[in-house]
Amino acid sequence: MVAGRTRTYPSWQLLLLLLALGGIIGGWIGDAIVKLWPGLSLLGNTQSVGLPTFTMDLHVFSLSFGFMLHINFFSIVGFIIAWVFYRRL
Repeated sequence: MVAGRTRTYPSWQLLLLLLALGGIIGGWIGDAIVKLWPGLSLLGNTQSVGLPTFTMDLHVFSLSFGFMLHINFFSIVGFIIAWVFYRRL
């Protein structure tokens, strides 16, 4: 790297996309591994983090808000791999 120049990374939208894909693919791989080797079921335990669905009925329209993230060990590994991949771009 040349002195005085800083490294620029791709956009934050790409980072969010890679993290989402990493978490999804990591979760799928984790489910497959737990089905093949039931002894690893401890690593496949899912924790739910977020806000449950909240609905506001205003008689003209209704609004629903909510966000849940279901994470396990393998989805965290997927997040980490996606972040490392992003840093290498």
